Amino acid sequence: MPFEQTFQPQYRDADPDGLIGLRGAMHYFQDIHTWFMHSLHKGNDELPEQYGCGWVYTRYLVTLSRKIDYTEPISLQTWMEPYRQPVLVSLDMVLRQHGEVAATGRLECCIFSLERQRPQRLSAVEFPDGIPEEIPHDIPDFIRLEKTAEGMAERYTRTVRCSDLDKNNHMTNLRYIDMFQDAYDRAFWDRFGARQMELCFLSQCREGETLSVRSREDGDAVRLATVHADGSLAAVCAFMR
Repeated sequence: MPFEQTFQPQYRDADPDGLIGLRGAMHYFQDIHTWFMHSLHKGNDELPEQYGCGWVYTRYLVTLSRKIDYTEPISLQTWMEPYRQPVLVSLDMVLRQHGEVAATGRLECCIFSLERQRPQRLSAVEFPDGIPEEIPHDIPDFIRLEKTAEGMAERYTRTVRCSDLDKNNHMTNLRYIDMFQDAYDRAFWDRFGARQMELCFLSQCREGETLSVRSREDGDAVRLATVHADGSLAAVCAFMR
């Protein structure tokens, strides 16, 4: 059975038009994963102290069917897919409002050793058996973004600050969508009308470092990258119509 929670949409997650779109849906999908893991006592509130590990997100895919308003609660469901490889795990997510699907998502993540700075098998945190399940769905698969900033122009630079950090002591993944959306102004996004976003995290961003945010427009997609000072990639992203 999928793990499910119902709660009120929050205006703090609104886009400039006052409704909740891709950014807010991504926030809610992290919420449902967090609640799911907390219900199993395997969340980031307990893992660092007990096992020296924490959840690290490697990819997000969010597809928006309709924007979310505030007239009714939203229902969130998530479940973990059967393991396809020993370290990375995928979770599927569905957000419903007014009796219909407003957004779907897919999240790829892993358990990460804070001391060794490398992924760990779920067995390293005594993850319970029987959690993954096969549930029929029509959630899109990951697009498999190109891991390059080639041909992209720098839009601006951003310095990682204290408020960007999470318990793993790197920039929390929710800051990335804001960072990438800020590469363009509101008029651009209103005109572009993004309905899908994929975000791939490649390396951690630390407090005090300055990142280069770059992009290029590619037909029905806007492709973006965040680059460390040494030229290596921190993350790549694409927004699609």
